Amino acid sequence: MIIYNTCPSGSPSVHDNLWHVVSSDHSGTTDFKFVFDVWINGVQKIRVKQVPEPASGKGYFDAGAIVRNSMTYEWFVPVDSSAYIGQPDLSGQIGINYALRIGEDYSGTVTTNMASGTVTAYNWSPNLYKRRVNGLSDKLNKWLTNRPLTATTKIGENLFVGFYTDTSLTLHCKTYDASNNLIATYDGSSTPVPDGFVQMNIGTTALTNTLSAVFNDSVRYYEVYFNSLEKMRVYLTCNPKYTPYSIHFMNRWGLWDSHRFDLVSKLNMKVKRKEFEMDGYRFNGNSVDYKTGNRYYDGKVSYMNEAMWEMKLNSNALSDDEYTWLSDLVVSPQILIEVDGYFYPVTLKDDSFEYGQYVFNKLKSFEINIEFNQKRNSQLR
Repeated sequence: MIIYNTCPSGSPSVHDNLWHVVSSDHSGTTDFKFVFDVWINGVQKIRVKQVPEPASGKGYFDAGAIVRNSMTYEWFVPVDSSAYIGQPDLSGQIGINYALRIGEDYSGTVTTNMASGTVTAYNWSPNLYKRRVNGLSDKLNKWLTNRPLTATTKIGENLFVGFYTDTSLTLHCKTYDASNNLIATYDGSSTPVPDGFVQMNIGTTALTNTLSAVFNDSVRYYEVYFNSLEKMRVYLTCNPKYTPYSIHFMNRWGLWDSHRFDLVSKLNMKVKRKEFEMDGYRFNGNSVDYKTGNRYYDGKVSYMNEAMWEMKLNSNALSDDEYTWLSDLVVSPQILIEVDGYFYPVTLKDDSFEYGQYVFNKLKSFEINIEFNQKRNSQLR
């Protein structure tokens, strides 16, 4: 008989260990093995046969490596037609349901599915400190981000942030002038969130399209919130000296954040060339020609030029909390840069990150180096 002792509970992370502990009254048999079958979305992903742990005779099975391979990362489509970008579901977008079926293998006989359990694991990543102490439950009915509850944007820009809840949500927005006087309040309608996660765009265009909110020169900042829950304050800025770029990235909670880089930026291009050499002359009857007309012949041909682009971005000086939040950017599996309304996948080239503090960084800007994930070829010769 199989006894299912323990399994992951609460809101475990697919990027942590997902330990299942089982026992059997046959575990002392010489050739005994536990049989673990992992099922996801009605499909058996793997069967693992495992001998008992010698000291206890129990089976310890970590499903994490198998389950996390079924996560998907293509659900996010950045738009500004609505403040509601989408609600990632538990099919592998923000979380995943998996079933573990346990059986026995001994004396030449395999018996499967003698005990089973279902677990929902989520696409958040454990932090350095307080592993298995802090978790998804700490963010319930809050903005699902590590950023401070303030942001800066410009009219017409996108600003992505997520929310985690166990109730229906009603979106609200309040606009204020430079003297902190309330200008207007805009209220939406109740929206059900069955799986608990909603990806938002709280940029001005998206809010206008959803709440008919008005943003003009008299608005200094606005606050966005659901029901009577915590508020995100967004300050509007004017046109900066340099061209600003917004970086959008999946944060460690599995939803998307935005950060604005509005200081100097530098775009660089690297070229990878493939070449071959040839004679720089041509035989022509009784003569050898080195040119035709006033053009000389090639002695070397560059038959393929592959261009790759990199960019250095700088943002304004950060607070201590913003440095902590932007560590999510450094380890993010997906990063997009927005240029003229289009979103380009990029890779962060920096492989280290210093958690800056105002006490020693003062007004030092935050700098990153990115590489575009697409290449371009010139004319093939």
